[in-house]
Amino acid sequence: MRQFNSILAVVLFTVSLLSGCGDAPSPAAGGTPGTLSFADGVTSDINITVHRNSAGSFQPIGFGLTDVEGKFILYQNGAAGPLWLEPGDYVFTLESVGPSITLPKEYISAQTTPLKLSWTSDSKSADLTVPQKLQNSK
Repeated sequence: MRQFNSILAVVLFTVSLLSGCGDAPSPAAGGTPGTLSFADGVTSDINITVHRNSAGSFQPIGFGLTDVEGKFILYQNGAAGPLWLEPGDYVFTLESVGPSITLPKEYISAQTTPLKLSWTSDSKSADLTVPQKLQNSK
């Protein structure tokens, strides 16, 4: 499922870039916006999976893909439509789908990721920060 979401995220990202050319409407409107940053800046092509945290049980409900500025928009699983976060607790996992970088292992699992967010009705953007520097893996 994770690999499918990654491939789907890359396809959606590519389609959104191409749809910016001309007068054609975007094929899929996104939902909740956000930004992912790292201690050493931002990086593109990071798949972000959002999981609803319900009493320690984690349900993946959607995903986003970072652009060159670290920005992303959330979509429902399977790109069924936009994902608008409702008030509640969420955790976010990361997976690199672009350049070869090594993400800290704790960010790969919903049980260990420190990327947690309590969303309220006043929240506007899912802004996430990874304090560690990234390493290139070649």
